[in-house]
Amino acid sequence: MKNILIALVLIQGVAHAQTPCPRWGLAREGTLVYALNMKKNRMDVPKNYRQISVTDFLAFPDDSLGDGKAFELVGGYVVDVKKQGQESCNCKSKIARDFHIVVVPHPEDRGDKSKYVIVEITPGFKEKYSWNDSVILALKNNYVDFSGIKFADLEHKNMSVKSNPTRKTCWRGTINELHPVTRFVKKANGH
Repeated sequence: MKNILIALVLIQGVAHAQTPCPRWGLAREGTLVYALNMKKNRMDVPKNYRQISVTDFLAFPDDSLGDGKAFELVGGYVVDVKKQGQESCNCKSKIARDFHIVVVPHPEDRGDKSKYVIVEITPGFKEKYSWNDSVILALKNNYVDFSGIKFADLEHKNMSVKSNPTRKTCWRGTINELHPVTRFVKKANGH
């Protein structure tokens, strides 16, 4: 009997692990996190993108106006790439995690948090296009054009230099992101 119970627990665990994470992740309907997760996990690919520089993207107000519009962020320089931890939007998965990428207008802007734009590659698009971790991590210290959907990450408004210019612990220039990234092109010397 004990072996049967152990087998049932293991089977249930395997079945649960293989259940796809819903678009809202682990959030409860009607909450801000639910609405944000729905935007983060979209899978539609726009037909047209509006080209914009990192500097012009940084000029947008720190609000959700224009969320859902498609942009191609051109001429940006990647100063950091890291795999995020377990998040609600990805059902706290240890495997399916976003890549958090910091883009600045120019390499000399490294360290100037007021010029940091965040773009994120989601597990859904990583799988859709078979992007592997090493290709994504290799974007660091390169010029890369990123295409994706504008998204204001309201959870981090208190960490945006634009919203909190006197706060010393801000780690981003704006709450506006490209999230999800739908494509990227690594450029040679910014061209």
